[in-house]
Amino acid sequence: MNCSNNKLKSITKAVVPAAGKGTRLMPLTKAVPKELMPLGKKPVLEHIIDEIAEAGITEVLFVISEEKTAIRTHFGESLNGIKFDYVFQDEQKGLADAIYCAREWVGDEPFTVVLGDSTIETNQVVSPYTRLIDAYRDTDAACVIAVEEAPLEEVSRYGIVKPMNGVAPLFQIDGLVEKPTPEAAPSRYAIAGRYAFDPSIFRYIEQTPTGAKGEYQITDSIGLMLNSGNPIWCVALGDGETRRDIGTFEAYFEAFTHEMRKHNS
Repeated sequence: MNCSNNKLKSITKAVVPAAGKGTRLMPLTKAVPKELMPLGKKPVLEHIIDEIAEAGITEVLFVISEEKTAIRTHFGESLNGIKFDYVFQDEQKGLADAIYCAREWVGDEPFTVVLGDSTIETNQVVSPYTRLIDAYRDTDAACVIAVEEAPLEEVSRYGIVKPMNGVAPLFQIDGLVEKPTPEAAPSRYAIAGRYAFDPSIFRYIEQTPTGAKGEYQITDSIGLMLNSGNPIWCVALGDGETRRDIGTFEAYFEAFTHEMRKHNS
């Protein structure tokens, strides 16, 4: 499983897609990007940048829209030892398209993707994000995905992976499906908003057809990468680890309340 070119597979860059309109959180997001809404005592994105900094990442590219320049105003050029860059996604056409906006900035280096509206809480010494970076470095993976076990009735909301030889803290897959029905789901392990990629992913994004709503799904791009013979691995969230998505009012209120209870306990 170990690679001989670990140095070449070391990751120092993260892409943070944050251009979405936040329509499910209207009218709040007319004034404030959802990624800058408070989660406890600081904005959602500051929690995510803390996670990124802890993993040793030194460069971050925010993919934003012209309506969300408040993110650039908030973070500026650097924070916590991380250098920030920004690129505009002119039209929101799916996660694969947002990632493709980073191709020039990434160049020929491996990189991670961290969704800007999704935090991961952990009670482990090593975070799932750090484990994901380590797994990319230490395996033959062209892509590593963080995954979380979802209730069967909720699998139709996520991209779901198909384990190759059973599930473990680190496991390989031989398929993945975007938003399957519970009956058709190959497992209950849902993609949890963190990825590590070989730069060849951009080639597969270029080959990706549009899916629902005319958008380009990164799940489909990863599927093309997998079908071309590239190994795809997964890092599973374990006990005491939870992804919190702030894309809806219900999820946001739950995440905010949980964060405040942590501070007040």
